[in-house]
Parts: sequence; structure tokens; C-alpha cells
Amino acid sequence: MAQKTISESYELSNQNIDIIAVRIRDFLSDLGLERSNIIRIRLMMEEALLRWQDRFGSEYSVKLNLDVRLRRPTITMELPGESFDPLVGEDELGVWADSLLSTIGLQPRYSYQRGANIVQLKLQRLRISPAITLICSVVFGLLLGLLGDYLLPEATQTAALEMVLDPIQRVFSRLLNAIAGPVIILSVLSAVCGVGNMADTGKSGRRLIVRFLLLSFVIAILSSMVAQLAFAPRFTSVPLNGTGFNGTLDFFLQIIPNDMLTPIITGESPQLILVALMLGYALLSAGTQVGGLVAIVEQANTVALILADWIGRITPVFITLLLVLGLWDGSLSIMLGLWKPVLLFLVISVLFLLIRMLTVYRRTKVPLRKLAGKMKDSFLIAFRNASVDSSFGANQLCCERRLGINTKLLQYGLPLGLVIYMPAMTAAYMMLIVYLAQTTGITVSIIWYIMAELLMVTLLAATPPVTGVGLLTFSVLFTRLGIPDSALAAAMTADIICGFAVAALDQAMLQVELVLEADRLGQLNQTLLHK
Repeated sequence: MAQKTISESYELSNQNIDIIAVRIRDFLSDLGLERSNIIRIRLMMEEALLRWQDRFGSEYSVKLNLDVRLRRPTITMELPGESFDPLVGEDELGVWADSLLSTIGLQPRYSYQRGANIVQLKLQRLRISPAITLICSVVFGLLLGLLGDYLLPEATQTAALEMVLDPIQRVFSRLLNAIAGPVIILSVLSAVCGVGNMADTGKSGRRLIVRFLLLSFVIAILSSMVAQLAFAPRFTSVPLNGTGFNGTLDFFLQIIPNDMLTPIITGESPQLILVALMLGYALLSAGTQVGGLVAIVEQANTVALILADWIGRITPVFITLLLVLGLWDGSLSIMLGLWKPVLLFLVISVLFLLIRMLTVYRRTKVPLRKLAGKMKDSFLIAFRNASVDSSFGANQLCCERRLGINTKLLQYGLPLGLVIYMPAMTAAYMMLIVYLAQTTGITVSIIWYIMAELLMVTLLAATPPVTGVGLLTFSVLFTRLGIPDSALAAAMTADIICGFAVAALDQAMLQVELVLEADRLGQLNQTLLHK
């Protein structure tokens, strides 16, 4: 649907604030957003206007712009005057969380430019669901590959592989490796700074961060154990003698780089993560003395995430290419068994969710059926769209009005969990990585599993659910764990298949953990939960 650009000015009277809120609501309705998201965005922008009114008075005028730029809907409110951020509250998440949420279209961002206060919300681009696009690319790639295999002679296929498909694949792989380094170091560095600032708000913030990370490691370890039993890749044990111990110790000591620049140049992911952790801790220790540098890091991280989003846009073309390549050179046979890691991921994730729901029942005595019924609507929205950003409003509504979680906890717990806590995705990636190791003949060990778990949890915790980050994560894991690039097509296909369930299960597990945390803090409305 074509969108008409709206640019109007209003005085900050109560009546005009209501008119602006209606304009925003109608604009979002025409875009086809979920009703819960429309309500959430309208209330956020209305609250910002009311804070401006309290600060400047009703005589000041605000300019409202509603338009679609490069297929990205944008809401902009501009108020001339002295600098005043209407988005800052008592439970401010910090620039890190704000920038991540605004990058995925969940939260507006404030800026002060040319003597004017600007609040801007950039929503996700108007396009077919990324999951649907990727599914279409898989179908198209399979059809094109099968058709070419049937119609083209073998000599023509070989020439096309050598002169066209193989070079393009190598170029794309180099592009992934080139972008992965900056995205990793900036994401981890920005996450350390941001999480550290959030932890300063109190013990509840620190506990929630530790809780999410520990649970992610638990499900990564459990998934790796089940995957080893199910797929039985070649396993080599490290002997407990002097030579074996020295080799193991040397392996971990190699994570320490010779200098700070080499990991960035070579893209050595464990060393990049270590450098980012060290720099992040140093910035935290310096405090306000390096506030400007921290702001630059966070802004650079936003740029890195935009690069990841660009990678996501060309991913369908790459998947089609890989599928054609795999069909013609016979390397696509590993896709025949993809149902195994997908099935195991579903079993592990559902069991983990059920165990956590039973924990809620043990503490609150709310029946499992009632708890599941309260979570159903937001679960289905996330499942239908294969994304947590489209269901954010329904998720927030479910937590606050159905599960009885205190608003104060939700203000930092919900966005933090969406970025850091991805247990279902962790289980899916671990199952898939071990399956690919088995099918490609990779020899694994305890050290291999430890490296896989550390990389997976760190990368998924440091990066938000932006399209393209998944492909970069696979690129890093493949490079470090020795899995050939030819398995990328199978990995991305499985990621597409799992994507719908991953989004819904991650969201449900986050809701359950927030219920448990609210109960521990005494911030759970038991009456509302049992209603």
C-alpha cells in the first residue's frame, strides 16, 4: 500500500497531543502492524510529547513527520528549543540497549541537532518476511539446481561450477569473514559497556544478566551432550599425561594474542572476543572519563549491525547459489538428514521450557494449562512471523497484564532478555554444528565442544536478533571449528526451518524466566497470574 507523507506542526496542547497520537495510530495501521505494537508505539510517542509539554509548556510547537524512506517507515517528532530528552526515565537502559532496540525497530531514539530536539522511530523495512523470502530462495535454488542438472550436459555444469559458481561462493565467503570481525568486536565491546552500565542499577540487574548467561551455557552443554550421543562424530580424547596436558594448555593460551591489531586483521574470533572483553572492562573502569569514547563505540556498533542487515538482504541469493552448487557437485547430500538436528532441537527446547514452567508451578501453584494459555497469543504471533520484534508489543502485554510481572522489572528485563537470552537458538545451532561435524568428517574433542559453546553463547548474547547476524555467526563457527564452507547451505536451510519455532520458544522461555525473577523479587502480581 502506498503511504502518503505527512508533515504537520502542532502546539503542545492536550487536544493536539491526542490528534498526533491518532495520526501515528492510523499511519501504523495502514502499514499492517500488529495491534499490540501499534498501541505500544502510540503510547511511547504520546508519553514523549507529554514530557515535552511538562518541560516547555503548551505554547511550543512540535513538527510531526510520518513517511516511508527507502521502504523504511519513519516517525519523527521535532521540537525547537534547549536540549531535553523525553525518553530518559528512572530505569534508563543506556545507549547500548537503546541503540540495539532502535536498530531492530522496537524503540525510538533521541538526538539534538541544529537547536532542535528530535525523537525518531525507524521501523523495520516494508518487505516480505525474511523467513518467507529465505524459504522462497531455498525452493528456487532446489528447482533451479534440479532443472539445470536435468537439462545441462555434465561438461556445461562443470564449466559453470569452475568459472561462475565457485568464484562467487569464494567471494561471498571472504565478504562474510571480512564483516564478521568488526561485527564481533564491536558487538562484544558495546555489550560489555552497556551491560556493565545496566548492572550498576542494582543487584537485580546483575543477577538477571548472570541468570540469562548461565542458563544459555546450561542448554549449550546439554545440547552438545545429546548431539554427541545422537550423531556420534569422530571423537578424540585428550590423554591425561604431561604431553596431553601441555597441548591442551597451549591451545587455550593461544587465545591470548601477540598484539591488539593482529586479531582484527586476521579475524581470529576467540582472540577478538578476548580483546573486546579487555577493552570493554578498561572502558568501564575509566568511567565518565571516557564517556565520549564509549558513545563512539556504541555508534560504531550500530553501523556494524547495519552491515549485518545488508548481509541478510543478499543471503537469499547466496542460499540459492549454494543449493545450485551443492546439487551440481554432489555435496548437498548432507541436507537429507537435516530433519534429525531439527527434531532434536525441538525436543530439547520444549523439554527445557516445560521444566522451567514446572518450576513456575512449584513456586506459584499456577496450573500449567493456565500458564500456557496466557502465553499462547504472543507465542503464536512470534511463530507466525518468525521474529521477536513483530511480537514485542504482544510480548510486553502478556508479561504485564496476563503474567503479572511488575512494569519496573519489564522495563529492563524484557529488552535485555531479547538481546542476551536465546536458549532455543543456542540449542538449534549446537545440534546443527555437531551434525555438520559428523557429516563432513570433522574430528571433535572436549576442547572443540568447549570452544563451540563459548563462541556460540558469546556471539548470540552480544548481538541482537538482526537479519544477517545468524549467517555471520555460522561463518565464525565454521572457520573456528573446521567445518567447510560447503556446509553453509545446509546450515542456512536448517536455520530457516527452525526460525519460526526458535522465535516463539525463545520468547516463551524469556517470559517464564521473568515470572520466576519477579517472584523472587516480590514483584509478581499473584492475583493477576492466577486470574
